[in-house]
Amino acid sequence: MKAAVIIPAAGSGQRMDNKVKKPYITLQGLPLLAYTLRVFDDAQAIAQLIITVSPGDEEYCRREVVERYGIKKMVSVVAGGDRRQDSVRNGLAAVGEEADLIMIHDGARPFVTVQMITDALEVTMRKRATTMAVPVKDTVTVVTKDTEVIERTLERDRLYLIQTPQTFERSLISEAHRRAFTEGFAGTDDASLVERLGVPVSIIRGSYDNIKITTQEDLLFAEALLQRRQAT
Repeated sequence: MKAAVIIPAAGSGQRMDNKVKKPYITLQGLPLLAYTLRVFDDAQAIAQLIITVSPGDEEYCRREVVERYGIKKMVSVVAGGDRRQDSVRNGLAAVGEEADLIMIHDGARPFVTVQMITDALEVTMRKRATTMAVPVKDTVTVVTKDTEVIERTLERDRLYLIQTPQTFERSLISEAHRRAFTEGFAGTDDASLVERLGVPVSIIRGSYDNIKITTQEDLLFAEALLQRRQAT
């Protein structure tokens, strides 16, 4: 079994209020994207890394992240699209022929672990489609659209926060993206595209540490997580 990972990293970081694009914002002197790449570089089952970046950033990403921080595996850096979904589709076109499974992981989730990657690949070999997720901690309600009054409270023990990596049989995720593109469907994530095909997506328990860095507050939390890891 061989696997490839597509890492969308074309985010502009507008919500970060930072002049530096989000993948290249540093955490203790290291770009966020470099943390993510190093984990996948260490995962033995991953044969190829495909990074999708903002068009025009291909050479910069390869020189300043891939080469500078010593990523050893085969890496393809390709231009992303207008939306994350378009970027992943571009990444699929760059996957080598030998890959049986395709994993998709946000470049701005630097605290993924090799164990998460291994677990996701092992379960996907049996289940065909999986996503990391964690149970919600807070009460979640649906509100009326105009007045924002609580309409109903959802059953919390059935609610999960979806994370990445999301992992799929190659033929399955390729068909899901082909259909979405042909039919003009925009999904919330890659798992939602597979759900449209009538294929169940299985949950794998993730970690509350596996955060997606989107805001300045997330950076502060990430700093604390990194310090805790270094202390253990």
